Amino acid sequence: MDRLPKVFSKRRRGISTVVSTAIILAAVSIMGVMLVGWANTNLSSSQMALSSSFDTQMNKLNEDLLVENIWFGISPNIVNVTMNNVGSIGFNVTKIEIKNSTSVLNVVITDGGIDPSGDYSIQETYNWSSGETVDFTIFTNRGNIFTAQEVT
Repeated sequence: MDRLPKVFSKRRRGISTVVSTAIILAAVSIMGVMLVGWANTNLSSSQMALSSSFDTQMNKLNEDLLVENIWFGISPNIVNVTMNNVGSIGFNVTKIEIKNSTSVLNVVITDGGIDPSGDYSIQETYNWSSGETVDFTIFTNRGNIFTAQEVT
């Protein structure tokens, strides 16, 4: 019998089990380190955003304003609003809206900082009529809104 040529008798070449295991372990280690680094950066960013949001909301809760006195004057017609900070932190009054049945006066305030237990007073020209109800809306820089109402 003739011998058939050995077509399938080539030497197999490849990577040994030890080398392939080492390559896989190295790749998994590198991916793990990269994943831990990414997660740490992502967690740090989220933690900073959460901390900032918490501080802002806590400061907003600690703001408290008491409208001490509102009086109206004549010649010229004026209104005076005196406020007191009864909260535990300082804040800035940024705007006061004065509204009656016929008109609205928006007063933008740039120097309305009030320290704890401090007072702030503002006087504006305002055309008012006797016996009329006037609503006062006071806005702070942190977004709090305080209201008061007075009859002229």
